Amino acid sequence: MAESIARSGIRPTHTPAVMLTKWRFGMDRLPAYELTKSFRLLVALFSIADTRRRTLHCVGGCGHEWHNLSDQPQDPT
Repeated sequence: MAESIARSGIRPTHTPAVMLTKWRFGMDRLPAYELTKSFRLLVALFSIADTRRRTLHCVGGCGHEWHNLSDQPQDPT
């Protein structure tokens, strides 16, 4: 979690970071001025998790559609 906090650019003392490290959920109930920080933190967390998953489980190729978006057929309409 520390890596995602660092990558997000928010301080470890900001409310969303504290909530994440203490496993407190309910970021959707935070005031509007905290939502941008929450979004940045969650995007960083998911980015790290996806990178680890690709490294560990998808190294030789996989069937996850979201890892192969450029291979998807394009709808001509």
